[in-house]
Amino acid sequence: MTIPSDKHLLAPALRPGDLVRAVSPSSTIAGMEAEMRSAAQAFGERLDVRVEFAEHAFATHHYSAGTPAERADDFMAAFADPDVAAVVLSMGGATAIDVLDLLDYDTIAANPKILTGISDSTTVLQAVTARTGLVTFHGIELYDYSLDPMPYTTANALNVWRDGWHGPWPENPAWRELNGETTTYTHRRTIRGGTATGPLAGGNSEAVTQLIGTPYEPDVDGAILVLETYRLHKRHIHALLVSLRQRGWFHRASGLVLGYLLGSEADRPGDDRDLADLVTEVTAGVPDLPVAQIAEIGHQVENLVLPLGATAHLDAAGPVPGLTLTGPAVQV
Repeated sequence: MTIPSDKHLLAPALRPGDLVRAVSPSSTIAGMEAEMRSAAQAFGERLDVRVEFAEHAFATHHYSAGTPAERADDFMAAFADPDVAAVVLSMGGATAIDVLDLLDYDTIAANPKILTGISDSTTVLQAVTARTGLVTFHGIELYDYSLDPMPYTTANALNVWRDGWHGPWPENPAWRELNGETTTYTHRRTIRGGTATGPLAGGNSEAVTQLIGTPYEPDVDGAILVLETYRLHKRHIHALLVSLRQRGWFHRASGLVLGYLLGSEADRPGDDRDLADLVTEVTAGVPDLPVAQIAEIGHQVENLVLPLGATAHLDAAGPVPGLTLTGPAVQV
């Protein structure tokens, strides 16, 4: 059963010196232990917290970080431990969906903690929010801190998690593709004008859409739906958006935010199509749906810390859209 969007639960704010546990719900990180331990050190120093790894964080079961039971046990041990203030998911992959049926959602709801990840970890974030009402945070996976100092993301995390900040998310003045891949994106833009207010839902497109029809499907009624994609061609993005329209998601949602669509502008036939043209065509039959692109959301960029389940306001009335968090996303 999905928890109604007005029944959300907030985790306590993060404090200096708090303990954060890194859990690996998806791909194995066994072959990159040095990089991950370096990332943990950097994450801890920048957020002024202590970081430890879950028991099976570096385990391997074929392509996953341990068996489904081992990964679920690590997740539940973190939530049951009163000394752990936050859970950061190590990196994405494809098999986080394994753990959803093995989690104890009553225990999670009774022990609310900051939970953050991106990519395939969106599967776990959305499931926890759907089943418990806990606001979870799309935006940080531990691996990112092995690639870049992440000043924009770090500042955003401290504001949201520690200070209970709310207000308009600032645009990253130093926005860039962290690995230097080809993109024509330069700044935020409105694709369809309008405004919307509602709970945030979404994340990685593959992770979110695989939850449709399951007990973990996100509640999109009145929501601002946020989607980023990983190495999908424009034609695949086209089909994805048509599928969501056919399922009624765009008629149920109050707004749509598209993040950074990694790899969608590669040198392939059709990938030179402008995203705005594609979206305008696909949503032509959907009235009153504001659509914006805000690329501080996605792979290989510095992310804003997006509280899934919390209420936000999308202002796409002008050419440069804004996204505002309307209230604290943690207990302060």
